[in-house]
Parts: sequence; C-alpha cells; structure tokens
Amino acid sequence: MKVDVLPIGLYEENVVILHEGKHVLVFDPGRNAKQIMETIAKDETVDAIILTHGHDDHTGAVDDLADQYECPVYIHPGDESMIRMKGSAATGGTMSPVYTETEPLREGTMIIGPFSLTVYHTPGHTPGSVCIRCRSVLISGDTLFAGSIGRMDFFGGSEEDMIRSLQMLWNLDDDLKVIPGHGPSTTIGHEKQVNWYFRRAEAGLAL
Repeated sequence: MKVDVLPIGLYEENVVILHEGKHVLVFDPGRNAKQIMETIAKDETVDAIILTHGHDDHTGAVDDLADQYECPVYIHPGDESMIRMKGSAATGGTMSPVYTETEPLREGTMIIGPFSLTVYHTPGHTPGSVCIRCRSVLISGDTLFAGSIGRMDFFGGSEEDMIRSLQMLWNLDDDLKVIPGHGPSTTIGHEKQVNWYFRRAEAGLAL
C-alpha cells in the first residue's frame, strides 16, 4: 500500500491518499482538488472519499472530487449536519458547505474495495470525529497530533469525550503510524512518551 500525504491550504491540513493496486481512498480533501487529482493516476479508481470530521478545512474539495470520480463520500452521522451549514466552524457550520450526498461512517470494520478499515469513533474535537486504521497506519484527523491533541473549544467539542477517545487510542499498538490532520506523522508509542495531553488523558486527568 502506498500512502501520499499532502499538506494543503491555509492550515496545511493533511490530505491522505491510500493506493492499493489500481484503487484509491481519499481522506479529508480540504482544498485544492486539482492538486489532489495530480496524485491519482488516470487508470486508478477512487473507491471513496472519507472524512474524519466535518470542519471545512477537511471538506472543501469534496464536491469537486466526488463529481470527478463519481465516488461515495463517508462521514460519521454525528458530523453530517455540520457539513451542510454555512457559517463559522465555531458555531457548528462551515464556510463552504458540502452538497454531495454522504453515507454513514460506522464504528467497526469496513471494507471498501481492497481496503480493510477499522473505524474508531473518537468524539472530543467534534461529536462525529473518527480515527481510521488501515493496516499499520492510523489516520487520526484532529483528535491526536504529534505532541498535541485537537481543540475542544469549537461547537460540539467536549473535554470529557476527548479524554475517553484518547484513552481508547492509548490501547492501540505502539508501532502504529499516526497521520494527523495537521503537522508531522508520529506513532502511538512515541506519543505515549512525549505527549502531555495523551498521558494526562490516560491517567483520567483534566486536559
């Protein structure tokens, strides 16, 4: 499996593109659909677009890509309403609503084309935030970053939920590679050693 990570847009949101054979999954296409398309070969099939949560820096290129590739778009039901509203992320909407119809992303095992995914519902940053594992890679959205965690002061954010979500992630394999929604990649084991928030959450302490 080949993994491309494209930092895109003002906030350098990480668009993650998985390639397996001639099949592709696109995670969190936040902006610049043309740049994303340049990483996808003409003979590859895009099986799905998957969103880790509903903030518009992760969804801004969804409509263009869905139109181009005629593929389904998945988001957790907890954030589906968020991508339809026009407004600011702090008030629960987005600056750029998504018009493409979506399908529900459910916790557990999910097979899309040749990809076997494990979906973890990890609220805290938003009610419908998810982290998604494919083999030795965890796409963590804005839940877990290298050395930090996602903000909890936006609409729908919850410190209590974030603590529970991080406690769940703590139990994953130490050598699991983590590709966050922003910033450099890391591993679960490294974050256990250096991430103050991750360690406090595991101890059940306030963040």
